[in-house]
Amino acid sequence: MAVLPDPNRAALTAEIQRTDDCPGGLTKPQLRAAFNAMDDWWETVAAAGNTAIPQPQRGILTTKQKAAMFMLVLRRRYEVT
Repeated sequence: MAVLPDPNRAALTAEIQRTDDCPGGLTKPQLRAAFNAMDDWWETVAAAGNTAIPQPQRGILTTKQKAAMFMLVLRRRYEVT
């Protein structure tokens, strides 16, 4: 999968600015650069994440299912309770 198209990255930047999770102390260009860097990083490490899933699960799960599982793990690791 390729990095997100520029309009998608812009939309994500705008979306977080409308939430309580919007980081203070960053300019809009700095926030956009952070999104771009995270998307670029994900493109670099996604294959390694896929390889970490044991077989036969890796072959059975769809890419969308793997992404959903990753998001659940990531949210649980960093959510504040």
